[in-house]
Amino acid sequence: MFPALPTCLACFTSCQSLLRYGSIGGNITLSPSSTVNFTEVMWKKGKDKVTEWSTYLNVTTYSHFGGRAHLDPKSGNLTILNLTSSDEDEYEMKSADLTDSYKFHLIVLDPLPSPTLNCTLINEVVSFSCEVPPSYRRHRELLRYAWRCLSSQCEASWELEALVLNFTMEDDLSQEVHCLVENPESNRSSSMVLSTCVPGGNSRHRYALIAVPFVVAAVAGGMYTPLKNISFQT
Repeated sequence: MFPALPTCLACFTSCQSLLRYGSIGGNITLSPSSTVNFTEVMWKKGKDKVTEWSTYLNVTTYSHFGGRAHLDPKSGNLTILNLTSSDEDEYEMKSADLTDSYKFHLIVLDPLPSPTLNCTLINEVVSFSCEVPPSYRRHRELLRYAWRCLSSQCEASWELEALVLNFTMEDDLSQEVHCLVENPESNRSSSMVLSTCVPGGNSRHRYALIAVPFVVAAVAGGMYTPLKNISFQT
């Protein structure tokens, strides 16, 4: 599981920018977490103004966001609706009421697809591999993989890449193998029964490479069950 995002409330002299994640089509609120009673607030995306307000000026939001950006003058919070990939950038909140500005680096993630499970049977060894489809191109470096099964190979730890699992004909072929993948915003899983990769009645013969992709959507965003609490039955 990804570690909690760093927090930095009154320490912006030592923190350069807070890393925040959002998903395409979702909403996010960037909050300065300040108790100051603001008399003016301005938010910028890179070098461009997003929105501004003061006691003598109504809230003004600029055209880039097309009405998707909303400023709360009381808290200074900036909420962006229906996120797009072009919203990814550094955001800065400035106010004459603060000694330092607040900076956030926003990363907007694409919808996470279910991973693809593949199995191969060679010389009576069944091998499993798992990966997120290549169509998921942006921020693949943020993906983490884990396996769940009855074998000791399946450890409850997250890896940058899913390791290959190998089983023999002496293993329990009725067991199910689960591949889990997550990014900082969501998670998905796919599963396959070992016996699916072994042709019926011919399990002791040598076969050429057999690739059987399976994709089973499992965990919807927001309904994530921690890996350590997941159990499977054979």
